Amino acid sequence: MIYYSHSAQAFFDDQIHSAAQIPEDAQAIDAQQHQALLDALNTGAHIGADLSIIPRPSPAHTWNGKAWVVDKAKQAQAVQAAFQAAQNAKLAELANAAQAFVDKYAKTDIVPAFEQETWAMQGAEARAWADDDNAPTPVLDGIAQHRGIDRITLIRAALRKTQQYETLAAGVAGQRQALQVLIEQAKTLDDLAAIELTFRLPEMGG
Repeated sequence: MIYYSHSAQAFFDDQIHSAAQIPEDAQAIDAQQHQALLDALNTGAHIGADLSIIPRPSPAHTWNGKAWVVDKAKQAQAVQAAFQAAQNAKLAELANAAQAFVDKYAKTDIVPAFEQETWAMQGAEARAWADDDNAPTPVLDGIAQHRGIDRITLIRAALRKTQQYETLAAGVAGQRQALQVLIEQAKTLDDLAAIELTFRLPEMGG
């Protein structure tokens, strides 16, 4: 038989505990009651002498022997913790939104990673060629050869795309940073909710 003791706020099993170990106020309970009371205790609830479940209103509340009372200091800490979590979530959402915006217009979501890793080299070669058309462009030459297009045409296209990407990245980075400042300056959850995470496409030319 399973028992629950209000004074001990604990369960006892006559298969494990001796009669001397089971408090006098222990009440016999069935399996369903045992599970319900166990679940309640695991959520921080208080069990009354009549086996009634008195839920804990919040982590900031403590039981004073008769009722739940709020601890103002704990309540303030809980509010601050909730706000900090919401603020961090908003910052993560902002980072994801900025990346998604750049991916959409730079089409980075449809280009394999190994090819993206050549973009910096392509850009450097294209810029060097723009300054001196005798500058070596081995990566761009190889791409042009295997793609079957004119080398100069590809170099000019790479230069144009490099400049457009830099403009896009700089524009979105600036907007993201401005929104980050707003999020970090927010004081309440309502302040955070009022911040719209939207981006505008900068003039990229070309």
